[in-house]
Amino acid sequence: MGQLAAQLGRISVDVASPDGRLRAGVHGRLQLRLEFRDRSYGTYDDAELGQQLGRLATLAWARYHREYTEIEAAYLDGYEPDRDASDQGFEQEARELTVTGVSPGGWVGITSRALATWTVTIRGGAQRQLAQERFISEAMAAATATIGAYRSSRAQLLDRYYDLSASLPPWRRGVTAGNRRWERR
Repeated sequence: MGQLAAQLGRISVDVASPDGRLRAGVHGRLQLRLEFRDRSYGTYDDAELGQQLGRLATLAWARYHREYTEIEAAYLDGYEPDRDASDQGFEQEARELTVTGVSPGGWVGITSRALATWTVTIRGGAQRQLAQERFISEAMAAATATIGAYRSSRAQLLDRYYDLSASLPPWRRGVTAGNRRWERR
């Protein structure tokens, strides 16, 4: 299993927007990068920038996921488990899992369906009021929050289908202890 983790940790994906003015990367275990090229920050209107970032994130995730599944398939060497109705139900719900993450300052919001499609919303005036580095920080925080929400929601879905409660921390599985609901703090 250590060899698989090492191979997955070496995944490196870089993508560019169609106009070449934005670049994004996903590396290793989901380390994210965003950069503006040719002094393009502030040249998009906020809605257009949100659309560009959504397309860029969707493309980056598709390429990352493709590399991930290729490595996983090579490691499994053709093994394909039999899937019963419960497995199929889980897979269907996982494909439809929709989550949202918001940056700390509320400037960037991201909604993603199973991390396969990304919709980025930027609060009006963000580029006028935020320096480029602060905007990138807000965007990366929103993306990280979205990925975290997906991981947490998927873990809860796994628990519901496969009763993994013994191996998940209480805040991930959403169970109660006595009369008090566990919450992440």
